This record gives sequence, C-alpha cells and structure tokens, in this order.
Amino acid sequence: MPPSQPPDFPVSPNAADAPPGPFERATFDPTSDAEWESLRRLGHRMLDDLLAAQRALPEQPVWQALPDVLRASFEESGPRHGIGPEAAYERVRRSVLPYGLGNWHPRFFGWVQGNGTPLAMLADMIAAGLNPHLGGFNQAPALVERQVVSWFAEWLGMPGASGLFVTGGTMANVHALACARIGAARRLGRDVRRDGVQSWPGEPAVAPLVYYGSTETHAWAFKAAEWLGLGSRAFRTVPVDSDFRMRLDVLEAMLEADERDGLIPFCVIGTAGTVNTGATDDLVALADLCRRRQLWFHVDGAFGALAALSPLVREQVIGMERADSLAFDLHKWGSMPFECACVLVRDSQLHHEAFRHRASYLVPSERGPTAGGMYFNERGLDLTRGFKALKIWMQLHADGVEHFGRIISQNVRQLRRLVAAIDAHPELERLAPAPLNIACFRYVPLRPRGAMGAYTDAELDPLNRELLARLQERGLAMPSSTVIHGRFAIRVAHVNHRTTDADMDHLVQQIAVLGREIAGASAVPV
Repeated sequence: MPPSQPPDFPVSPNAADAPPGPFERATFDPTSDAEWESLRRLGHRMLDDLLAAQRALPEQPVWQALPDVLRASFEESGPRHGIGPEAAYERVRRSVLPYGLGNWHPRFFGWVQGNGTPLAMLADMIAAGLNPHLGGFNQAPALVERQVVSWFAEWLGMPGASGLFVTGGTMANVHALACARIGAARRLGRDVRRDGVQSWPGEPAVAPLVYYGSTETHAWAFKAAEWLGLGSRAFRTVPVDSDFRMRLDVLEAMLEADERDGLIPFCVIGTAGTVNTGATDDLVALADLCRRRQLWFHVDGAFGALAALSPLVREQVIGMERADSLAFDLHKWGSMPFECACVLVRDSQLHHEAFRHRASYLVPSERGPTAGGMYFNERGLDLTRGFKALKIWMQLHADGVEHFGRIISQNVRQLRRLVAAIDAHPELERLAPAPLNIACFRYVPLRPRGAMGAYTDAELDPLNRELLARLQERGLAMPSSTVIHGRFAIRVAHVNHRTTDADMDHLVQQIAVLGREIAGASAVPV
C-alpha cells in the first residue's frame, strides 16, 4: 500500500527559496487605525442587518428552500486566498441569513427549539469577544456560570445542587446518568471508573446495571447506555397509560423480575414534558418508589422543568424537586440561543467524584488565575468549554425570572386556545391529550354528501404528510410531525415567545385551506 501523501497544493516554483513574507496576523492588522475603523463599520452593519431581519420576521416566510445555485456554492473547494471581511460577510448575508430553519420566526412550532432574543444575541457576541476558557480558572466568567447554576437550583427546588452548562439535553442527561452510575457503584462497593462495567479475567462476574424510563423517554437514554458501556438493552422501557405517562405498576413488576434475574437496577428516569405529547410522569410517585428501593431518581426536564417557573402549570412538575439529578434546556422554553443546557446534581460531592481528574498542568495554586482549580472540568466531560451562561445571566438581570414564567404561561394559554380551535373545527381531529405545550392532531376532510363510512388511516396519513410539507415549503408555518398510536400527526410544540394569538389562528386557517386543496373537499367556514 503506497504511503499517504500530503495534499497537492499548488505553490510557486521557487517557494522554498523565497524570502519570508510580511508578518502574518489573524484577520486584520491590529496596529492599523483604518482597519479597526473598517471592521467597526462592518460590525455595525452586521448588527443592523440582524436586528432588521428579526424585526421583519412576521412578514417573512418561516422557511424557504435554498436555491440550487446557492446550494451548489457549498460544494466549492475551500478558498486558498481571502476575499476580505466585507465580501465574506456579503456571502453570509446572501447565502446563509435567509435560509435558516426558521426557529426565530413567530410561526415556528417544530421540534421544541427556542427562538433566541436580541439581548441574548448581543451577550453571545460579548462572550465570543471575551472568549474565556470555562474549564474553570479564577475569573469572573466562571463565577457567572456558578451563579446561574445556583439560581436555577433554587428556583427548581434543588438549592445547593452542583451543576454546569452543557451543549444540550442529551449531554445534560448523560452527565446525570454517569453520576447515577457512580452512585450505584459506590453502594455496591465497586469502582466503576477504574473497572468499568464488565468483568475482567480471573474476577467474579459483574452483574449488569439497568435503568428505566417510559416508552416516551427521549432517545438520549439509548445513546447514553451505549456511550457509557452499559449497552442499549440496559435501558428498560416501561409502557405508558392513555395519558402517555409511565405505568408504575408495570415498573414495579419489571424491577422485581429484573432483580430475580440477577440484574441490578440503579436509576429511574421520570420525564417532565415528553417530546411527543408534553406528558409528565407521576414524579411524586416515582420519587417515593426510588427512595423506597434506593434507586437514583433522575428527571429529564429538557423543556418541561421550566414549567416550575409558571404559576399556571407548576403543579404538573411537583415531585421534580425530589430528584437526585435534573436536566433542562434554556434554549428551549427559556428562549435562549443555542447552546444552553444545564444539569443539576443534588449530591455535589458525588458529582465531583464522577468526573474528578487532575493533570499536572491543571493543578490549582493558592494564588493567581489557577486559584480554585478547574471547577467545571472536574464536574463534566469537557475541559474546553465556551461561555454559555452569560446570555442567560444577562437576560435574567434585564427581565427577572418572573418574566420567564409569564412567557411560559402565555405559551400554555396559546396552546390551549389552539386545542379549543382544533376540538371545535369540523375538519380537525386531536390525536392525544395536550396537558402542557404540545398538540398532536390531523386534518380529516368532510365526506361528500351521501358518501358512506369514515376515512381510514391509510387515506389520512399521506394526506396529512402532504399537507405538512406544503405548509412548511410555502413558509406559512412550521409545525413538525410525530406518530400517535400508529397514526401520522401534525405536531405543534410551542415554546415561542414571539407568537401571537393571530399566529395560532393563522395556523388553523392555513391547515384547513391546504387540507381542502389537497383533498378537493367542499369549503366550510373556518
């Protein structure tokens, strides 16, 4: 096999003999007043363009397809020579800015994605400009993150809990499960960090660790099992009831059966706001069960945990405050830009134990920038971490946490308005309960006069798939989809602080119009 060769970059024939060029700097010359002024003007233009784009969102399509000619430009080879900051930004303005997913739009209702705020956008600019390393260090940015973690620990009923910001709900939940695994190993007298979860030659067989969640639990639970070396079959799925909540009677039976079979249950996951329907498990009953059986109680509250901030729906997450660990995303129902998720662990010592590792080059000192050590590095997987907490810290200082609660209440009221419109509409059928902020429904055409029988799922599923595609492709609104009891459903997941009642009414109207367009049904009043 021939040896690998370096890329064949074209160079001048006598490049090796050429004298060294001018001193190279990143992007621009910091000694040049003219370049600073040029960059200042460009920065102001970029900021003005972003603010103008956000202000104009209600009049713009939610989503639009990238034209083929622009799509082809993303297949071009990388640039050998620069075109300058202004021309580079022009490419962004022309080829990127108009063609995002649309989750900043008031009629975006898909995939539980937050919309961002202008102030948080500016905070992220400050964070990127300051560019601190958040592995730890003795610095104000680290204190910002620790303070925000402390605030949410108090507001969500876990005062004094340890925590850190991570990329998203998956990583927050996986970090929590890693702590649960350490807790189980400690109880069993095992060193899972040293020995892992498998037997070594000449050692007694190690009983498999298993954990539980409902069939509605997010797919992170399977990824975590694989990533932590437990194997996906270690995640035991429990059936749900008609309200899509975990059946505790079945969970109890599974726990007893697994223990008889030599497995070791160590954790139960309760969900606060399931992805499909917004259901919340009986967290009080789960907390009781876990305490009785000495199991780690984890709550996946990716978006639902923040319901605790709203007087309107906080009773739905009662019991969450008894969790051993909690994961939630502020880039969902907290309106923040990506990435901004958080994990809380009640036992701060165990949290530290799960991730503690000190290299000689990271040993803390008594004074200077390393005083206090690498706090976050010793409580999570990443050493290199960006400054995620500044945007939420700044937004909270500007608005206060009660404003967050009012936004959540507003979303719930709007979702209830939508559900009432669905239930009252002769051509819409709700397919699941809507306890929080998610509605699943479908369009059902009116039967022509004299026609017999109801439409079948086989007829309605392709009709609704086509309806959703047209709704999205025309930029009218952006719900997503799911499958409820084998039936295709249009799914509205509402965490949008920009949405008005008129946007919800518009959604219902357009679904009816498109449904009739596809089905050829006779128009009826909306």
